Amino acid sequence: MKSSFLAHGKVILIGEHSVVYGYDALALPIKSLHIKTTVEPAEQMWMDTAHYQGPFFMSPSEYDGLKYVVKTMLTKAASNETLKITYTGEIPIERGLGSSATVALSTTRAMNAYFKLKLTEKEIMEITNHAEMINHGKASGLDAATVNSDYLVFFNQKDGPKSLKVKLDATLLIMDTGELGSTKKAVSQVQDLIVNVPVVKENIKELGKLADETKSAWLKKDAEKVGSYFNRAQEILHSFSLSTAKIDHLQKIALANGALGFKLSGSGLGGIVIALCQNHEDAVKIADKCQKIATNSWIEEI
Repeated sequence: MKSSFLAHGKVILIGEHSVVYGYDALALPIKSLHIKTTVEPAEQMWMDTAHYQGPFFMSPSEYDGLKYVVKTMLTKAASNETLKITYTGEIPIERGLGSSATVALSTTRAMNAYFKLKLTEKEIMEITNHAEMINHGKASGLDAATVNSDYLVFFNQKDGPKSLKVKLDATLLIMDTGELGSTKKAVSQVQDLIVNVPVVKENIKELGKLADETKSAWLKKDAEKVGSYFNRAQEILHSFSLSTAKIDHLQKIALANGALGFKLSGSGLGGIVIALCQNHEDAVKIADKCQKIATNSWIEEI
C-alpha cells in the first residue's frame, strides 16, 4: 500500500515581513514548481530526499518541521508503523519559494490518505502551519495558505486567505539568486529593527498598505501601478538590509530593460527576486540578460 500527494510552491508578490505583524499580503501559487510526497511501508522510519537519505528522525535540524508532522500523524493514527517517506520534484530550498510549507502540506495530506484519517481542511492546515512555526520561528500562515491554493491569495492573519481569480494580464519573471536566504534570521533582524529604530514600524505599516494598493490595482488590471508598488516595497525591504549586492544588480538590469517593477520575494538575504513585465517577450529578454547572475529563472503568465 502506498499514498502520494503533490503540492506546489509559491512566491510572495508583496507584503513579506509586514504580514507577520497582521498586515495584508498577496502571494501567488507556482504550479510549475512542485514536490510529491510518497508514503509506503518500510522496515524502519526512512526519509528519502535529494539532499538526505537516512533514518527519518535522525535527519538534520532543517527537517524538524517534517519530524513534527510525521510524529503528529502517527499519533493521530495511533500507529507505530514504520514508513519510508520519499520526496521527489524540486523546489530550491531557502529561496522563498515555499519549499518547507510545500513538504509539510504534502506530507500531512499523504499520511492522511495513507492512514485514512479523514482530517478536516482546518486540521490539515493547523498541522502544516505548526510545522512552519518550527521551521521559521514566526510564521504568518501565508506560505501554507498559498501552497494550498490554486489562485492568487490575499491574506492576513485575522481573516485568513481569500482567493483572487482575476488575472493582471502581465508576466512575472522569477529569478533565483542562488544565495540561500534564512527566514528565521531575516524575521529576527526585522524584529530587532522594529524595537530599536522607530521609523521601521512606520515602514512595516506602509508595506501592508502597499499590499492593499496592489490588490486594488490588480483588480483594475493596472500593471504599471502594481510595478510602482513593487519598486517602493523593494526600497523599504532594502532599508531593512534584506537586499544583497546580487539582488541590487539584478534590479538594475531588470529596470533598465523594461521591467515595470522589481523586488525581492520572501524573507530576503538572498533567495528569489521577481520582476513584473508587460509581456512574455520582455520577461525573456530580462532573463537572458540576467542569466550570468541568476542561477535559474521561471516565467509565469499572471
